[in-house]
Parts: sequence; C-alpha cells; structure tokens
Amino acid sequence: MSIGEILKQEYEIDVQSIEQMTTGVGGDTFKVQAPDGKFIIKIADANEMNHPETEPEVCEHLLKKGLAVSKFLKNKTGSYVTLYDEKRICHIQRFVEGNVFSANAVPDWFMEQSPLLLGRIHNALQDFKQLPVGIGKDFFKYMTPQNAKQSYINSYEAAKERGEDRILEDLEFRINFTEKIADWNFDVDKLTCLNSHGDYTVNQIICGDNQINAVIDWTSACVHPAIWEITRSFYLSEPTCVNGELNETKFKKYVDRYCSEVALTQYDKDNLLSLYYYQLGVCDYYAQYLSAEEGKKEEYLSQARFATRVLMNCGA
Repeated sequence: MSIGEILKQEYEIDVQSIEQMTTGVGGDTFKVQAPDGKFIIKIADANEMNHPETEPEVCEHLLKKGLAVSKFLKNKTGSYVTLYDEKRICHIQRFVEGNVFSANAVPDWFMEQSPLLLGRIHNALQDFKQLPVGIGKDFFKYMTPQNAKQSYINSYEAAKERGEDRILEDLEFRINFTEKIADWNFDVDKLTCLNSHGDYTVNQIICGDNQINAVIDWTSACVHPAIWEITRSFYLSEPTCVNGELNETKFKKYVDRYCSEVALTQYDKDNLLSLYYYQLGVCDYYAQYLSAEEGKKEEYLSQARFATRVLMNCGA
C-alpha cells in the first residue's frame, strides 16, 4: 500500500500532501498535511540499533513526566506501530513546529539547555523498563581495535579498487590509530549506564525562539554509558568543534550542567573523552559508506570524516 492508503485505512487520515523530509540511515521520514493538522510518518528499519516499536512507548512515558517529545497516534487496532512492508514498520506522530539547527551551528542558549535536558531525560527514564543495550559489554567484546584494523584494511582495499581516492588517507590514519588504542580498556560495570535517547544530537532537537521545543526520533532508544552521549552530543553541536577540535572550557561547562541533574562517578569523569574516542576509533563508518545505497552514501561519509577529524585532534 502507499503511504496515503495506509494513513487512510489505519488512521482515518485524509492526506492532502506528502513531503519527504529525510532519507536517513535508520529509515525514511515524511511530513503529511491533512485537514486536521500536520503529521510525521516514519518508515523505520528494524535492526540491532533501531527499535521503532519501542519509540512511542518511551515518548508516552516521557510526556507523562512533563518532557517535550513526540506525540504518537494509535492505529485502528489500538497499536502505535503499523506494518509497512515485509521488512519495515511505520508509525505516525504529530508534527512539532520549530527549526533544527545544523551540526556545530547552534547558539549559546542551546548549549546551556541541551545538557540539562539530557540529564532530565536520563532521570525520567530511570523508572522505565530497561531498554536494549547499546554500548555495553558485547560492544567491547566484538568492537576491538584488532577487529577494527582489519575492517579498515578491507575498506582501504575496496576503496582503492573502486577509485574512492578521497577516503584513502582517512583509512590510513585509522589503521594507525587502532595501534594507539590497542591497550585501552573500559569496565562497563563501573560506568553509569542509563536508559537514554540513544542518538541525542542536534539534528534530533526541534527548537523555537531561545528554547528547545521537543526531542524527536527515539527509534534508537537504548541503554548507553551516560558519558558517551554527553560527549557525543557536545561534539556534534558545539560550533568550536566543527573541525574536530575540543574546546575544553566549554566542554567542562557542558558536563557541569549535565551533572546538576545527574551525578557522575569519578570513573565516569576519568573516561569522558576516551570512551567516545574509542567508539569512534573502532567503528568503520567507511565500510558503511562503501556499502550504502546511493541516496545515503554522503550522509555516511559526512559522519565518517567528522569522526576522523575528531580522532586526529584527540591527542592519542
């Protein structure tokens, strides 16, 4: 069935217009105009990192806690989730008015509000059922520097064969970087791991005038080490990080604001940066780029190149 047919049959929504908004790495998103308002339909890929069936439930919990998130609609059977095709499911939510800032192009007030909101999200989800584990013990078991090195070598050979010369230098750097982090170890049991958004970044935050209106796209909601999401959200929003460099003064302020909501242990604080650098170092975004569908390749490449710039500036 078409999107219009699904909306009519399952939600009794008469579609006036449909506009594709994104073709992201986790699914496709469309804005729908109907007589009774605007809606978002997301056709999501279900995999180990995406859990679209859980997203509406998480949002319903957070709405009850007073946090501004997406409001989902139930279909005619009372479910938030509708089968779209053999591989994907979809759900409908009300459109949130506002704007999304580009990465590393946010105003100062955003950097003040963002860490506070992340902390409040973590607090609000403490009494929610445990979400699927994101970065946990299995991550460190399989995502090792040794495995990453072989993946980078494979990607280098594939890129060279295909004439993808623009990524060869990055891959050479990453091959060498795996040697630098070969002895980095993390004790997951000592990290503060919490139910979280899973992909808390600037592109998931709808903003109004000097305020955050809502946090959207909870498809990747999972349990992560809090420090990973703190550091990642800082790097992907702070303007001075646009070339992968760290502004230590601003980073400290960001962390302190988060800690006014959620306490971190000394072990957390000792690994604030190194955990994020390790994750970037062992994830082969270039392999994802090389195997991605044509419409999604540039998004993967942008992620890969930014991550590499961060690692080049991390001092490891």
